[in-house]
Amino acid sequence: MNKTNIAFALAATLIGASGALAQQTPDPDAPFVNPCSQSPATDFDFWVGDWVAFDYETGVVQGIDRIERINNGCTLWQHWSQLTDRYRGPNADFRYGGVSLSSTLRDGRWQQVWVGNWGGTITLTGELDENGRMVLTTEPQTTQNGDIGVQRWYWEQTENGELHSWGDWRTRQEDGTWTEPQIFWNLRYVPRSSSPELVAAPPAEDEAG
Repeated sequence: MNKTNIAFALAATLIGASGALAQQTPDPDAPFVNPCSQSPATDFDFWVGDWVAFDYETGVVQGIDRIERINNGCTLWQHWSQLTDRYRGPNADFRYGGVSLSSTLRDGRWQQVWVGNWGGTITLTGELDENGRMVLTTEPQTTQNGDIGVQRWYWEQTENGELHSWGDWRTRQEDGTWTEPQIFWNLRYVPRSSSPELVAAPPAEDEAG
């Protein structure tokens, strides 16, 4: 499936219309200003780029992440290619990967829909926090063992044009409180141009097709 078809399919799963497309009464004499050229539609622009992701603790390369602005600048398109066998399914003849679309809702919050190459989706919603980090959270989910928890994903700008991104899981306890977060991925994003040995890495299957 090519990028355009996947974009349409993912867009259909996003909850609510883009905040930039909210109904307004335009002034017929005013010059057009693309609403996606200003905040909150630009709040996640720091993620846009062609990145190599390294394990934040070990420094081992994990994958390549390409993020582009599409749809007249109103949507972020992500394509992740895993470069290790982490998350590879039992007896699978391919490595893990996936795509996502992110855009703003009518209330100005961001929503992301992730689709892995095993199928299924993860939907997260959120906004910039007081520290300038993008923080997106799922609705409570019930696991196979009956626990109820939420995933929370983070992106923050660091020094030298790099990013720090990680995800955690919190479980709701019987008294209604939440456990301390358990980090399940933790990545340092470096511009791909700074990693010449990976610039020529083969494209993922969706890109090649």
